[in-house]
Amino acid sequence: MSSEWTADRIVEQTIRIMSQGVTAMQRLTDAYFAKRTQEADVNWVTIQMAREYGAMSFYGDLARLAIRGGISGRDADEFTHIIKEEVDHYRSYQILLDLTIGKDTPIPDDDCFHYLNIRFTPDGVAFFPGSEEVVARKWPEHHRFISLWMDNYNNLPSWSSKLLMTQGEGGSCGWHWCLANAPQTDDFLKGTAKLEKVVVEDELQHGPDEIRRLAEAYDPANAIPMEAMFEIAREMRYLDIRERNEQFLYPLSEAELEEIRGLIYSDTLEPATIYDAVA
Repeated sequence: MSSEWTADRIVEQTIRIMSQGVTAMQRLTDAYFAKRTQEADVNWVTIQMAREYGAMSFYGDLARLAIRGGISGRDADEFTHIIKEEVDHYRSYQILLDLTIGKDTPIPDDDCFHYLNIRFTPDGVAFFPGSEEVVARKWPEHHRFISLWMDNYNNLPSWSSKLLMTQGEGGSCGWHWCLANAPQTDDFLKGTAKLEKVVVEDELQHGPDEIRRLAEAYDPANAIPMEAMFEIAREMRYLDIRERNEQFLYPLSEAELEEIRGLIYSDTLEPATIYDAVA
């Protein structure tokens, strides 16, 4: 019954799933650290740079939609802060890429900016024309994740949609956190850890803050059944592992991914401690 879902319980369960996702992500990053190649280093940084570029663009869309909806001046300023963070993160990954391949070397994949080339409109969220075909062909695991993310936004009742959106940036922060703890064995990993610590500091609070705000405004009339929503959240965490494995050029095997899937869906992973101080 909906009365059983207090704000505290919603926050606890949502954060638990995100934290279990971080535990799974640590397995992936450990595999990447153990098997990494320069090709994998360059690939993930290039993609992450493009992701940050896409994020700074679509937050502009969200700001315009919020203005259209009558956002207050103080709330509008929050979008300015977030967009500035995304610009800073984009530039940081660009600098790391330049240090890795040389400033005058062309970006390794000219298609990378299709990766998160999406737009929010009053009708929903979708890829810009021409981008989805590139993403589906070159990065099928990412396409699976972003398609689910967009489907949640476009088709679920508003409260459930918004809570699941926190699995985007909130969940991604776990990936940054794992990389922030990279072994300091060479200049690339030292630079990675330094950059990622800044990203974590910028973004760690975003997911838990939004989860708490939404939990306190829980509206069963604008929500799917809670257990169904949490199953989608688990699927998002699993698909995020798969897309990040693709980004790292597949350090985990399909069998290892299936093992992680079972642990996520059975709720048997020990949650990471990343959100303990802010949840």
